[in-house]
Amino acid sequence: MRLGPLADWRPAPGRVWEVRPTPATRAAVAASPVSPGAPSFLQGDHLGAFAALRDAGGTHLAWTGVASVVRGPFDGARWCRALGTFLADHEGQRTWFDLATDAPPVRRLLPAAAVTAPDAFELVEVDLGPGSGAGADFADRLQDWIAATFPDRCRPDAWPAFGLVVVEQADRFEFIWCCDHAFTDAASQLMLSAELPERYDALGRAGVPDPTIVAPPDARGSFLGHAADERDRASTYGPRSPEVARWREAVVTHGGLPHFPLDLGLAPGESAPVRVLELDLVDGEDLVSLEKQAKARGARVPSAVVAACAVTELRLTGRDRYLGVTVMGTRDREHAQTQGWLCNFAPLMVDLRGLDRLGAVLPRAEAAFNEARDLARMPVHAALGILLAEGTLSPESLGSPQLLSYLDLRWFPGARGSGAGATGYQEGLHFTAEGRTRNASSWFNRDRDRLYVDVQTPDTPEAVASVRQYFGQVRSLLLSLAQMGDAWVGVGAPPARLHAAHAG
Repeated sequence: MRLGPLADWRPAPGRVWEVRPTPATRAAVAASPVSPGAPSFLQGDHLGAFAALRDAGGTHLAWTGVASVVRGPFDGARWCRALGTFLADHEGQRTWFDLATDAPPVRRLLPAAAVTAPDAFELVEVDLGPGSGAGADFADRLQDWIAATFPDRCRPDAWPAFGLVVVEQADRFEFIWCCDHAFTDAASQLMLSAELPERYDALGRAGVPDPTIVAPPDARGSFLGHAADERDRASTYGPRSPEVARWREAVVTHGGLPHFPLDLGLAPGESAPVRVLELDLVDGEDLVSLEKQAKARGARVPSAVVAACAVTELRLTGRDRYLGVTVMGTRDREHAQTQGWLCNFAPLMVDLRGLDRLGAVLPRAEAAFNEARDLARMPVHAALGILLAEGTLSPESLGSPQLLSYLDLRWFPGARGSGAGATGYQEGLHFTAEGRTRNASSWFNRDRDRLYVDVQTPDTPEAVASVRQYFGQVRSLLLSLAQMGDAWVGVGAPPARLHAAHAG
């Protein structure tokens, strides 16, 4: 599995099919009942932003997806049945919201029987126009069709809130699934890349899907129940809760929520189209060594990444108390393989004062991660709501925050094995739609032999230069730790002094 921009998906030419609900299913959608309960907090934010953009006549690009391959001839009827069983097992993927301009969102739930009916879905051939049968031109035309079509397919106020396309080739087929972010997250997409092919393959051999990929019910619990539990937990926190106090301390000390510290070429409040930059950090034996160096100091590779970011900001800005906001998964054992948006945010606070070597920062970064996991038990919206009400934060400060994510791609179910599900995962590409931003969030990813970062940056020359400068420093620090055993917090220490410092 690789994470990168959608433009990297370059399918070989073939016959293009879109999977769509039949008239019978659309009738079932229209008759679907209301599902009681509020959306999750992240869904609520997303729905509000969508409704405002819709009412202003804007283009909705808040969706995310995955593309991969299945070996063997394409059986369209079987693919539709596999999709139906997938949707039946994941109720969150059968929901959408009625969004009136001046009323709370109302969730609707399509019954499972509607998606498992024999005629639930159909294949509609996509015409890419004349001259689209060869190489790069085919991929470009398909990309253009997706860009024109999926903003309407992937929206939270209609069902389905996803688009699914297959490119049929002689002895295999490639597929792309894109879904409105209200109903999915990165982990869901990574698991879908394995689960959908695994279900398809099992139907073809009249067998049982690999249970590590198609999980039993007790590992794919209800996303709707998860959202309700989240709101119940939030109600137990108040202004004097220790978790809220820690958030308050973080934003007051830092002067607000974090923003990318270098020039992005934007005026205050301005945004620009997103550009995704993929930057290599550490690979091969250097990555093995980096992990050993981190473990020797009681830390892990994610903590080494945060430590390197903290030192980079000190070098570039002089700030010696780092604040990052990290994306934390909220999947417990019951929801380990649930499809939905199961995330929270937590602060990462690293105090660099008095430290002169990266190795000494590592334990503090590890402690910051441990604290972030504890703080993530509280829905961040509980803290932010209190800080907004008391004036510690302003509403404008919450838009387009700078986020830091770390995904270890080796631990997802599809990373193991050799069946259709494993192939779907291992050959997959995960991406997000590219709307607009006024920040530069970082998505660190580790696979078996590579650590890299995808940065969603404004598409301006200043932003591209700043991002390359920043992550060039991060890379240099991580490589120094891997190859030389440590790195100075300052700049310019000779290697001999570095080795002597590490030895001492």
